[in-house]
Amino acid sequence: MVIAFIGLGEVGSTYSSGLARNGATVKGYDIKFHTEGMTQFEPCREAGVELVHSPKELIEGSDIIIAVTACSLAMETAAMYKPYLTSQQRYVELNSTVPELVNQVETFLGDCCTFVDGTTLCSPSQFGVATPITMSGPHGERTAQDLNAYGMNIRYLGDQNGQASAFKVLRSIFTKGLESILIESIASARYYGIAEEIFQSIVSFLSDEPTAQTLALMIETDVVHAKRRGDEISEINEMLKNAGLDHTMSEASTKKLYWLASLGLREQFGGKKAATMYDAVDAILKKQGK
Repeated sequence: MVIAFIGLGEVGSTYSSGLARNGATVKGYDIKFHTEGMTQFEPCREAGVELVHSPKELIEGSDIIIAVTACSLAMETAAMYKPYLTSQQRYVELNSTVPELVNQVETFLGDCCTFVDGTTLCSPSQFGVATPITMSGPHGERTAQDLNAYGMNIRYLGDQNGQASAFKVLRSIFTKGLESILIESIASARYYGIAEEIFQSIVSFLSDEPTAQTLALMIETDVVHAKRRGDEISEINEMLKNAGLDHTMSEASTKKLYWLASLGLREQFGGKKAATMYDAVDAILKKQGK
């Protein structure tokens, strides 16, 4: 089996080198070969990756082709390589793209190859070739098994292309939102001279009880307390605004909580918390006609 990498940036170089060190036959190509030279890619070659000189040479003889360029270049990349792909080859879209773009790439490639949806969940600098990845599609499970045999860490989600990419981007609502609101909270606390105390309080909030229990409880109790919590964060939003501090996330939280309160879930649940977080979430979706 030959594994080919389109793009040898941080992700592509880490995965290709790791697979090669674990005994896989790996080829790699990056358009920067022609613009910036080969020196920066020598670590890949030293790890056992065969560096080729054209898209055509990369595709010929390869079994699994993994695209790791950039989400904005997903369609452009597919267009560049489509003329060389065959129906026996698997094309893995591993850029962090939204499901709609994944579906566009799959449709564009058509039956010229077998399409697989995948996404990297965190920076490969942490875990190397064993970085957590999700994969989906009719051929996702077999592809995950083939790559995991050489040390990758791929979780198969289901037989629909788009599930893996949806997993990454929907999780990012939380992770990117958490990053943004943490920075706003700590920066504001720094201004008021209590940054370390606030940080430790946040850590305790997430660690004193099992995290799964804490997060679920926040959703379950929202049906009762959205309005009160909205009032509280609204006052905090005004406080930061008056202090001349950025209050983007506080303002967004105010808007979100007031919207949740407007759904009338407190009355629907009889003033009691939802039995499970999914009862609460399903009620919210139903209010949106979903």
